[in-house]
Amino acid sequence: MTINSFIQEVSDNQDEHLNFLNASKWIEEEAEEPDQIIENLFDVGDKLAIIASSKVRKSMLTLQFCLCATIGKPFIGLSIPKPRRVIYIQFEIKKNHCHLRLKRLCRALGIEAGDLKDNLWILNARGLGLTGEEGIERIKAGIQDYKPELIVFDPLYKISTGVENTAEDMKAMLACFDMLAEGTGAGIGYVHHDAKGTPGDRNIQDRGAGSNVLSRDYDACLVMSEHAAEPGAVVLEVLLRNYPPIEPFTIQWTNEGEGYCFRRADEIIPDKKTRNTKPAPPPLSTYYPIAKLILGSEEMNVKIFKIHFKEKTGLANTRIDDFMAWAEDPKDPRFLINEERGRGKHSKTIRLAEYDLEQ
Repeated sequence: MTINSFIQEVSDNQDEHLNFLNASKWIEEEAEEPDQIIENLFDVGDKLAIIASSKVRKSMLTLQFCLCATIGKPFIGLSIPKPRRVIYIQFEIKKNHCHLRLKRLCRALGIEAGDLKDNLWILNARGLGLTGEEGIERIKAGIQDYKPELIVFDPLYKISTGVENTAEDMKAMLACFDMLAEGTGAGIGYVHHDAKGTPGDRNIQDRGAGSNVLSRDYDACLVMSEHAAEPGAVVLEVLLRNYPPIEPFTIQWTNEGEGYCFRRADEIIPDKKTRNTKPAPPPLSTYYPIAKLILGSEEMNVKIFKIHFKEKTGLANTRIDDFMAWAEDPKDPRFLINEERGRGKHSKTIRLAEYDLEQ
């Protein structure tokens, strides 16, 4: 069925069977309970957008979601009520890299092959020419035997045709997703990129490149923003049509042995990066080569060292104090301090610890 025929069929059915409900009787009936993929966030038959800038690991988060949905495992602190049959279609990376991502995410999440059963199917669609209405038709035909409850596209622009800034072109693509949801009964998820600029400056409903038709279409949206201060941390915001608001929270990218994944990090305040965010200072270890150059193999008065160090680095006194505390850490000292006190005398000298280790 093509989009045009789908739209015509829907129109014909509506003309023939306009089902007006008597509200006075309807309120006496029990409402049908939603079939929730993510509790109080995203249902079967709905559309979910995952939006972020490039290199924020939105594809990693998306594949992690697919894994959690497949086995009914909590996803970054969000409840997945029961296991689902999932199709994940990725267009961007080569098959071997997708394979490695899958294995490493599973290691970090403690997921084994037996946990997935036969409920997660991955299509590496790079170079297959699956685009637009024709691409959706091919996918629909190819997944009939799998009976998916969740179908995820990563990313949207690879399956789309036309110009994403044009409302009509975007509406046509979203109509394809409607057709797929209607034809399969599955929830539809897709990954989308941010417009240029600093995404943290924009409201969540204004996120995502292209026509604003997109933000009026999805039922739920997860938006990722770089954290203002914590490396590897991401602020996650949620926009919902059918459920109460969810407060923003922080997730942290973690490397765990041979695996990696996102973990929820409620101990980190969800402060997203904006144009007004000051860049994080470089690590204190950055300044150690300058200290080595000043000291060499000699011992030097601490006050004189700090004067030279300030001239070379331009650091404020508080930052120099932080550096000294780091360099004098007894667990891993870079500096050795010799302090002598006596009547009318107080001297404090500094030398590099590495020269003592060599001797």
